[in-house]
Amino acid sequence: MNKETTKPSLMDRYINGFMKWMPESLFICFILTFLVAILSLVFTDATLVDTPTQNGVINGWIDGFWGLLSFAMQMSILLATGNAVASSPPAQKLFKKLAQIPQTRAQFFIFAVIIGSVFGFIHWGLGMMVAIVFGKELLVQARKKGVKIHTPLFVSTLFFTFLPATSGISGAAVLYSATPNYLINSVSEAYKDLTPVSIPLTESVLNVQFITLLIVCMTVPLIFAYVAHPKNEDSIIEIDNEIYMNSQTSSQGIIIPRNTPAEKMNGSRIVMYLTGGIMFGFSLYHLSQVGVAGLDLNRFNFLFLGLGLLLCAQQGPEYYGQLFKEGVISSWGLVLQFPFYAGIFGMIEHSGLGLVISDLFVSVSNQTTWPVFAYIYSALLNIAVPSGGSKFVIEAPYLIPATLEIGTDFGKILQAYQMGDATTNLIVPFWALSYLANFKLKFNQIVAYTIPCVLIVSLIVIGYLLFI
Repeated sequence: MNKETTKPSLMDRYINGFMKWMPESLFICFILTFLVAILSLVFTDATLVDTPTQNGVINGWIDGFWGLLSFAMQMSILLATGNAVASSPPAQKLFKKLAQIPQTRAQFFIFAVIIGSVFGFIHWGLGMMVAIVFGKELLVQARKKGVKIHTPLFVSTLFFTFLPATSGISGAAVLYSATPNYLINSVSEAYKDLTPVSIPLTESVLNVQFITLLIVCMTVPLIFAYVAHPKNEDSIIEIDNEIYMNSQTSSQGIIIPRNTPAEKMNGSRIVMYLTGGIMFGFSLYHLSQVGVAGLDLNRFNFLFLGLGLLLCAQQGPEYYGQLFKEGVISSWGLVLQFPFYAGIFGMIEHSGLGLVISDLFVSVSNQTTWPVFAYIYSALLNIAVPSGGSKFVIEAPYLIPATLEIGTDFGKILQAYQMGDATTNLIVPFWALSYLANFKLKFNQIVAYTIPCVLIVSLIVIGYLLFI
């Protein structure tokens, strides 16, 4: 007799097909490069290379290629310091205790979304690291309790908490706009008198309506996770064995040799407490002066570096250095791919393609529809230039006049702009690299789950922008 086979479900066929056809992140990065180059040549006056009268696409690509080196280093340090903090003995004890609270599969997913979203809304860098580090421990605890969780689906849900993170109060667009005179200095003389001095966060992302929107959006990946989780246990991919075993090893007692003079210096507690205390103490003082909204990426990394030194003070500099090294190794994707994304951004800026796209949307907009078109425009451009801060610096000079001409509320445009960025952040490899490296997954394993959620969230956001 033939063994009866179970017919694959629609979801199983979708995931299998996606895995078969979806390439890895580096290939996508290369394809985006060629696509933007072709669009720049077709829709602008740019030539292939610079001429005395026209800008060249290749020149823009080369000039911009190293434009994100600073940002790539910031992100690498973010991963390394975050890994060191999360892997420190005190943090491991805390995460293990908190991760023991959920008991069912649904509770593990809900717990991850709530924690990641709350911390992310406060600061996107903090939210990213908390989601990654705490997510690991949740998966470890789930495996210990015999709760089978499909890791790619769980990580895609964790990744979705990046939506409230990049649309929250630490978003570049709303922080720049809240800075007095920034918007005025970004526009031509004809618009300076009409441009507001600043737009407070309470008028953009720090209000009840917008926060409610984010809460509604975050129910989407939770519902999808319930529907999409593999029913066949043989199809479930649990947490990587190496990650699981490292978690088990880290929970054991740590012995630091301090016999020879060199070992005593390598394990010195005093130098760790002094250095870490000064760095972390100053960071807290700065935070008390400027608030969370003033915590930029450099300040955030400085704070986490100091915190990590303090948390590993009992083990000494050598131990901390090893934890930091492990975090740096996982950031190879950032180092390799960020220059290509910077080159894409250079082509868009050098050729004027961004202005062409903006003018197209403005030409078909009115007071009601401009927030929707601003959302779509921001989302599309973000696929090629997934760096909200750099993108807003370039776009503000024509985004602000367009809003003034059409007569739409600035706060709503900022909401639309940041939600556009946040939405497509979830379907491009750029921001996923940190999650992929830490959970040892490939891009096509998680994007298969984020794309359906992004489509639904996009409809929700468009409805909000039209009717609220």
